[in-house]
Amino acid sequence: MVKDKVKKEFSLLLVLMLMAAFLTGCSDITNIALKDDGSGSYEETVTISKILWDSASEIYGGDEGIVTFLQTSIPGAEITLKDTKENGTECKQLIVNCNFKDTKAFQQTMSLTGVTSVKFNQKYFSRSAIYMPVEGDSQMSALTDQITALIGDNTELLKALTAEMQNMNIQMIIEFPYAVTDTNGRVQDDGRTVMWNSDMLIEGSQTRLYAAFGEQKSAEAPVFTGASNGKNYKSGVTLNIDSENLLDKVDINGASVSSDFLFLSDEGTYKITATDKGGNSSKIQFMIDTTKPAIKGVSDNKTYTGERTIKFSDKGSGIKSAKLNNKTIKSGASVAKKGSYTLVVTDKAGNKKTVKFKIK
Repeated sequence: MVKDKVKKEFSLLLVLMLMAAFLTGCSDITNIALKDDGSGSYEETVTISKILWDSASEIYGGDEGIVTFLQTSIPGAEITLKDTKENGTECKQLIVNCNFKDTKAFQQTMSLTGVTSVKFNQKYFSRSAIYMPVEGDSQMSALTDQITALIGDNTELLKALTAEMQNMNIQMIIEFPYAVTDTNGRVQDDGRTVMWNSDMLIEGSQTRLYAAFGEQKSAEAPVFTGASNGKNYKSGVTLNIDSENLLDKVDINGASVSSDFLFLSDEGTYKITATDKGGNSSKIQFMIDTTKPAIKGVSDNKTYTGERTIKFSDKGSGIKSAKLNNKTIKSGASVAKKGSYTLVVTDKAGNKKTVKFKIK
């Protein structure tokens, strides 16, 4: 029973890895053709050793189950599955074909293997992973720990997975409608097609692909949307960066990231600078404060006899207002009159703490 449970959980992890990043494949070849209006075609061919495919497909009831799952996930796509051999290894080959009508649909297609931001216009193409820092034990860390534990119980799968990771071949090839003048990939002979290979795609620091189609001459600085300079927020901030020129770098509190779409949720002050290839830069600063103010001296639903001294503070954005029965009150004030009271303290981010108490 325990072995069956381990096998089922491990199969699910393999499926997640297959659908999320295709990192366990012998090869993953993506071909994209882009037109100047943002429409185009997408074809991805993933070749996986049969031993790993069979283990992953169990949870979906075999090959037909995986094909059905993919067709549901990618409406309108043509899914082909066939047996093949690669370097003498029995493999399964999964081919996904689809067309997209504009840049928005193209971004959705590119996001099939990860959460990404895609920008494409007459000046440049850019695809980057969305920046989503997670404090403490992230989902990825938990997934890695679980994979490590489960692989340890299956020597054959460990050998197969290790071998494939060492020899995997990953390529993304995009044919653009314009001549490429700058890229972090390899320009092909036609001057319009760029290839990114395994080394470029799986390096820890390489989360962004780009290609420029001319000189970046605009004097317009990058523009932030989703947050305002100097504002305090009581929840996470989704910050998009648009740029007339190809974006060069983004600095967050002194750390460089390669993304034009940021989801920030941890509390604190954020100082962000975005610089494009033309040298234009923009800055924004804001705070995320999700913690309610602290109140001392009175507690909710408590009844007191005699005078109470009320104190309140906020370590994040600071106190905006404090009212006792709708009248402004300062921290350190004393209350002795008998009656029912409602204290409402609000910080500058909008977090509100309410305490109701009585004095008799």
